[in-house]
Amino acid sequence: MKIPEALAPFRSRNYRLFYSGYAISLTGSWMTQTAIGWLVYALTESTTMSGVAMFLSQVSHFFVTPVAGVMIDRVNRRRMLLAVQFGALASAFGLMLFQILDGLHVSVLLALCFLRGLVGAVEIPTRQSLIAKFIDDRRHLPQAIGLNSTLFNFTRIVSPAIAGEVYAMFGAACCFAVDACLMIPAIFLLAAMRFDARPLPASGECGPLCSLLEGVRYMFSVPVLRMVICGIALLSTFGFSYTVLLPMFAHEVYAGTAGLYGRMLTVTGAGAIVAALLIAFLKRAKYLPRFLVVGNTIVGVSLAVVASAPPLPLFFAMLFSAGFGSVLVGASSNTLVQLNIDERFRGRIISLYTMAFTGTFPFGTLLLGSFNEVVGLGPCLGLCAGVCFALAAYFFLRRRAFSSAV
Repeated sequence: MKIPEALAPFRSRNYRLFYSGYAISLTGSWMTQTAIGWLVYALTESTTMSGVAMFLSQVSHFFVTPVAGVMIDRVNRRRMLLAVQFGALASAFGLMLFQILDGLHVSVLLALCFLRGLVGAVEIPTRQSLIAKFIDDRRHLPQAIGLNSTLFNFTRIVSPAIAGEVYAMFGAACCFAVDACLMIPAIFLLAAMRFDARPLPASGECGPLCSLLEGVRYMFSVPVLRMVICGIALLSTFGFSYTVLLPMFAHEVYAGTAGLYGRMLTVTGAGAIVAALLIAFLKRAKYLPRFLVVGNTIVGVSLAVVASAPPLPLFFAMLFSAGFGSVLVGASSNTLVQLNIDERFRGRIISLYTMAFTGTFPFGTLLLGSFNEVVGLGPCLGLCAGVCFALAAYFFLRRRAFSSAV
């Protein structure tokens, strides 16, 4: 694939505006996420509390996101996305203000994590459902998804490293302030976009609950959607949630500071961006089901090695490969879902996918944070590795079911 073809979505004005705003907002969001992760552990020195913080920041994705999917299919998506962007701005400003006033105690921090999660539970599926609207040619949808994933993981590389150093020099309040300031131009760029975001006419007199159940039935009636969404739910619970243990690795195993924790997240993001670029430059979608097998296997091997607390260089190498495998599965799953949705159900199916991808993650972090304090790192990460290997075997055995999907 030639580079111009991989970058074809940038021919669309709306996509260029979206991508610019998304880059700006993601940079600040990752800085805040990194600062929160280290601040909770610094205040409590407990992986359980770190897990609780991550749980509260994303549990809304499990309960609220499906409801948001019904709204997405019924309201103007552009206005909805603008509204939640203002909500993100308010949450960042609140974190900054409480920290400056020395009022950001653990209970307040956890409450703000929950409110921030509510915003994300609506923002993510709304944005994902609009990607097809941002590009002028639907044939470029796989490239757009790959580029979005690349951007997500590029900021995941840059922002935690910056946040770690900013936190060490100026404190958490500065990280929160940067996030709030960056949200303002992101909102202006989104407001400058022009596209038809009106919902399709509703079929019949189906109410919200009926509409949600209709989407669930549709998902289970399409084998590819059923397998991919259920698979990503398991991987998110057991394969992605190891990140809740990274502050403990940085502080206790390797005797590091917030800077080392930031570098751990950066290395993970470096592996992720390589996988995202692989998806963006992919010539044929037929390889996506194979990536589900390969990616789950890579994550399983990586977590099995990390469980032994190896020397730091090998630890970093395994974080790189875990990031690579995670995004190889995540981006492939996202593309397969986007390519196999009936437009009438797009908002609801994207919301169910988001619930599976991000909504199950907090349950995993809560489980791992608590399980680690009972049995230790080895058995905890060994369980996660075993689930990843089981998923790889399942997708390998069901590979023929994807023949009509790509």
